[in-house]
Amino acid sequence: ACTVNEEHGFTGASELARGWSTGSSRLVPRPPDAVIVAEPTSLDVVVCHKGVVRWRCDALGRAAHSACPSQGDNAIYHMGHAVVAFEQYASELARRAPHARVGVPTISVGTIRGGICVNAVPDFCSIEIDRRLLPHEEPEQARAEAMRWLAAHVPQPDRFRHEQPFLVSPALPDQADTALARRLAETARARGCRGHLVGVPFGTDAPAFAALGAPTVVFGPGSIEQAHTAAEWVPLDQLHAATEIFWSLAKDFESMPGRACA
Repeated sequence: ACTVNEEHGFTGASELARGWSTGSSRLVPRPPDAVIVAEPTSLDVVVCHKGVVRWRCDALGRAAHSACPSQGDNAIYHMGHAVVAFEQYASELARRAPHARVGVPTISVGTIRGGICVNAVPDFCSIEIDRRLLPHEEPEQARAEAMRWLAAHVPQPDRFRHEQPFLVSPALPDQADTALARRLAETARARGCRGHLVGVPFGTDAPAFAALGAPTVVFGPGSIEQAHTAAEWVPLDQLHAATEIFWSLAKDFESMPGRACA
C-alpha cells in the first residue's frame, strides 16, 4: 500500500490501520500478517525507532509603539528566555541513560515567529517544539515534563501558553524477536547485504501498523543521509538487491514461523 502524508502527520498510515482494525477498509479486508515499511535503511532491518510529539508554544505580551517600548511587553523577549530554557533541557535529556538501539531522547525548537513590523513592540511570539520519544516514553508525559521545565526556568511562566499537540506518533517498539525481522535479515545477508538489526532516531509509518499487533519492520535501499537533500539518490545495486530480497521474502512468507502472530 502507498500512504499519504508520511512526512508530517502519518495520516495515510493511521487511516489505513484504522480501516483494518475496524474491518472498514475497502482495500484490504483484514489486518496484515506482517508489515515492511519501505524507507532508506541501507538494507539494514530497522526493528525500533523513536516516536515524536510536536506542539506550539506561545508567548504573550502587550503591543506598543517601538518609540515607547516601555509601554509594551515584548513577547519576543519572553520567548528568548524560553528558547534558552529548552536548549538547557536538551542538554539535560542528552545526559539520560540511552536506549540500547535509539540512544537518548531529544528536544528541538524548529520554528519561531513573532511580531508584525519592526516599529511595534510584539505582543505575540510562537515556537514549534519537536520532542523525540524513546520506546518506553508516553507522548503526553514527555510533553508535560517539558512544559514543567519551561515553567521552572523562565522569569514569567504565566506569559506562556501551550497548544495541544499537532502531531503525536509513538515509538516503534523493538521487533528484533519477530520471525519477520529474523527472516528479512537472513534474506538480506544471503544476498551479500549487511542485514543488521538496528534502531534509528527518525520516525516512520511503522508504529501505526505495529499497534495492530502485526510484526512491523522498516527496510529499503538508500541512506537516510541523502533524504531531504537537494540531490537525493539511491545506489542502483541496493535497489536491485532490495527487489530480490522483497521477492524472495514474499515467496517464502507462507513458511515463515509464527507469521500470523504478533
